Amino acid sequence: MNIILLIISIAIYLSYGIPNVIYILFSMLTSFIVAKHVKNNKKILAITVTINAGILIFVKFLPYTNLSIVAPLGVAYYTLQVISYLVDVYKGKYEYETNLIDYALYIMYIPHLFIGPIARYDEMKNELKSKRKISLNNLYNGGIRILWGLFKKLVIAGRISIIITTITGNSEIYNGWYALLAMLAYSIQLYSDFSGGIDIVIGVSKILGINLPENFNSPFIAENIKEFWRRWHITLSTWLKDYIYIPLGGNRCGKFRKSINVLMTFIVSGLWHGVNYILWGIIHGIFVLFGDKYKTKHKWINITINFVIVSILWSFFIWNSNITAIEMIASIFTNFNLVEVCNNILNLGLAKADWVVLLISIIALIKFDGNKYKEKVKNKTTEKKLIIICTLSLIILVFGIYGIGFNVTEFIYSKF
Repeated sequence: MNIILLIISIAIYLSYGIPNVIYILFSMLTSFIVAKHVKNNKKILAITVTINAGILIFVKFLPYTNLSIVAPLGVAYYTLQVISYLVDVYKGKYEYETNLIDYALYIMYIPHLFIGPIARYDEMKNELKSKRKISLNNLYNGGIRILWGLFKKLVIAGRISIIITTITGNSEIYNGWYALLAMLAYSIQLYSDFSGGIDIVIGVSKILGINLPENFNSPFIAENIKEFWRRWHITLSTWLKDYIYIPLGGNRCGKFRKSINVLMTFIVSGLWHGVNYILWGIIHGIFVLFGDKYKTKHKWINITINFVIVSILWSFFIWNSNITAIEMIASIFTNFNLVEVCNNILNLGLAKADWVVLLISIIALIKFDGNKYKEKVKNKTTEKKLIIICTLSLIILVFGIYGIGFNVTEFIYSKF
């Protein structure tokens, strides 16, 4: 099955242009060959990691140059997988892979190539080498996960994107608490879009008999930014911890050095998203260092405060420039137009019926999106799983936002 999956992955990747394949083949082949000689050889490791990281950094700076080079798709994801593989082999965590097809599939596995999760080779090795077969149970479980992802993407994120587009389309009019509404709504949109994409990837993989790591754990019930990053984009957070923060010295070098290590880690996180997000990364790093200072004795107050802070910081994702983002944040405190926002809520792109659907869907998201509910679904009878599949399918067909003007296949985090 691996050779079939690899051929399909290469074919799909080729459909996006030959240059994309050249980049990924270079990273895949060089890391596969070098891994045989990298164990306990720091020089070879440093050269190979520097080259691959250099390509990623170069790609991140491309928008700020006059070069007409197309950035390879998925480079931010497969580069981290290549680096983690080489570092782990160097440290002797596991032996280098001798089967090129298995390793190529680990790097080029198309379902998670554009959006994650960022898998480690020791997590994927057994999955790729096991004798897999498609079973009805995996088909039901995977199907439910895919439909739940589509529900989040099409019913929730699709509607909120209309609100965000309306507000950001005219920042001179829609500032103040319009901007705050956009920030709070964007938190839900980004989570629904990103985690919905991950649900689809994990669901497809489940059907194929491949188990991928989870990438979210109810991030918006976090009580501070540090906890938020333990729950949000988990595979990136743990990658940064293991391959940036700990090698820098982690928390073993005194308070001042620890603070520098935290900030450096979040600078890398910002750069991974793009040059324009370095400031966003630094601010998150500062909140991680001082996050407990705004924590109260009341859990739900902490959750609310943290959600608002995280949402405000998404401004750097919503608006095109850091200057505009900062201006929009400042306008919240200088233009208190809450009454105007409430009176004009139906002029932001959604009809009353769409607002009702959106609010009910968000309530369903809050209630059913936790890992506990995912485990409960796995243990339900076949009849109940079929009912869930039919119900979700009907809801998506009736209430989903798709068609002209809405790109169903585009996920926000795929651009990183």
